[in-house]
Amino acid sequence: MQLKKIKKGATVGIVCPARGISLNSKSFILLEERLNKIGLKVKYGATVGKSFGYLADTDEMRIQDIENMFLDKEVDVILAMLGGYGCSRIVDKINYEIIKKNPKPLIGFSDITVLLNAIYQKTRIPTIHGPVGIYLGKQNFDDFSLADFENILFKSQKMRVLKNPKDDAITFKSGKATGKLVGGNLSLITTLMGTPYEIDFTGKIVFLEDVDESLYRIDRYFSTLKLSGMLEKAKGFVFGYFTNITLEENSFTLTDLINQYFGNLNVPIITNFNSGHDLPFISLPIGVDVELDADLKQITILKELYASN
Repeated sequence: MQLKKIKKGATVGIVCPARGISLNSKSFILLEERLNKIGLKVKYGATVGKSFGYLADTDEMRIQDIENMFLDKEVDVILAMLGGYGCSRIVDKINYEIIKKNPKPLIGFSDITVLLNAIYQKTRIPTIHGPVGIYLGKQNFDDFSLADFENILFKSQKMRVLKNPKDDAITFKSGKATGKLVGGNLSLITTLMGTPYEIDFTGKIVFLEDVDESLYRIDRYFSTLKLSGMLEKAKGFVFGYFTNITLEENSFTLTDLINQYFGNLNVPIITNFNSGHDLPFISLPIGVDVELDADLKQITILKELYASN
């Protein structure tokens, strides 16, 4: 299913589906400046500025905020303000029929991985693994990342090439493959295994990234994916940032682990792709057909994301 074309002057609805944020955060100033700069108006949801324990609000209120943004005729795009934790508590309670009848791109990453992939699986509506609001409000959010964010919203996506600005991704296993792009945060993907919301790797190009993890925990996540039988079903893998990874004494490296778990798969693989918990940030369309060319270290979007009118 294609999304409605987004035009300059559109409104982005901002919600907190997971953790909350104080209205005193300086992130809001730069966030609004940058969104206005690329032609977006801002509308905040009811969860912004709220708190309920370590969550933005109760499960019921966070669900209602998401659903209301899809129902709101003024809102064209929905942006998660931040991730953290909380989406797995509500993924089974969202009314996906509301989303299916009011298709709009949901943008976010990290804990938002849960919603991005669930929405695609339940409705076949594409979502966007892109910067959350607090990233767009960072002082060091760079021009490339903002231009890329603007491009995925407003430009034609068919045959658009996604590639690190410094061409510093690494060809881990050469080759080409096509398939729908799925994935996101590794720890969240493994958390969903064995549930009705697990991500099906079959015939897919799978993107993986993570942050603040020890290598042994990443080893555990990879082991879970291998034991599930899903690794052999994918057509290719893209590894994004693995940020602030803890190396213990006598530890393997991340490259060692990727080789141990993915090295014997006869599929193209690239690592160090610029998406995830660092900058620059390349936004990725979830649920859209792409071609992974590991030798050129790039992803090409094969299908148009938006309708022509």
